[in-house]
Amino acid sequence: MISHVRHVGLGIPDLTKAREFYEKHWQLEVVDTDDGRLYLGAACPESHVVRLRATDDPRVDLLSLAADSPADVDEVTERVRRHPRARLLAEPGIRQDLGCGYGMWFLDCDGRTVEVSADVAGRAFRPVERFESRPKAISHVVFNTTDVTVTRRFYASVLGFRVSDWVEDFFCFMRTGNVHHILAFTRSPHSSLNHVAFEVRGIDEFMRATGGMMRHGFQPVWGPGRHGPGNNTFSYFQDPSSGFVMEYTTELELIDD
Repeated sequence: MISHVRHVGLGIPDLTKAREFYEKHWQLEVVDTDDGRLYLGAACPESHVVRLRATDDPRVDLLSLAADSPADVDEVTERVRRHPRARLLAEPGIRQDLGCGYGMWFLDCDGRTVEVSADVAGRAFRPVERFESRPKAISHVVFNTTDVTVTRRFYASVLGFRVSDWVEDFFCFMRTGNVHHILAFTRSPHSSLNHVAFEVRGIDEFMRATGGMMRHGFQPVWGPGRHGPGNNTFSYFQDPSSGFVMEYTTELELIDD
């Protein structure tokens, strides 16, 4: 039903500073600007992987998930209608955002806005070459939640996610296919964004991306290293315009059922 994360929409207090970080240092490509929004793409066919807009305080505007078909979008809509902790924001229909397609929008159990869409138009892109540190795509997104159990059950029942792994009882990793996780949830006093992880080409490119950020004056908040759950590499950096944390990663474990 759900295949991957399309993009995240973020509210940023300093859009000029954010553009410098994501375009110049994180090496995403500006693909469009529209009505005060800045769209940034990676080396993948998604129309964009990050959408930024100016806000007074940092905030998560949107989590966009890709569905396999319009019929899956409709099925999610019906599940949202039936779930007591979900709220449908807009009926399924033609998306007005970049890439168009067919989508629906709802509030999840933590109050975050989630989009599920299909048939979104792709874009031409230049693949990552050997030793290039440009991100290929979003690997996964991790959210803080006040109740991991409630959130896990919500995403399982509404969107068909399955549990791949745990760290004790406070960090849950979830998948829809064979990739170890595309979403994860960790217990926190507040519901918020933990980090967005971007896939790079391989271990050489991962180390070059990490080193490049450090040479530009950005010290990792954690890493480089390799996680236990997922077995993927990690280097975390903080966006100075908002405080949001972004991760470079590669070699995320695949699960053979």
